[in-house]
Amino acid sequence: MTRKSKPWAVVLDPGREATRTEHTSEAKAYQQVRDVAAGVKDGSSSVTRIRVEQWDRDYSRWQLFDLIDPTDF
Repeated sequence: MTRKSKPWAVVLDPGREATRTEHTSEAKAYQQVRDVAAGVKDGSSSVTRIRVEQWDRDYSRWQLFDLIDPTDF
């Protein structure tokens, strides 16, 4: 069982290349989601999909936690 110091990840899909940012808590991950969604709404971001993942210690891999359309958030 592998424990990660940053067990939450936010993956931003702007259409070409996805970027991943890891976070220490669910709250910090969702703060990034809120910030990105605000950027999409004001036109400063071109992100089309946000994927929130959580590290699964039992299987030592990332698991999907939430899939978000930033225009609906």
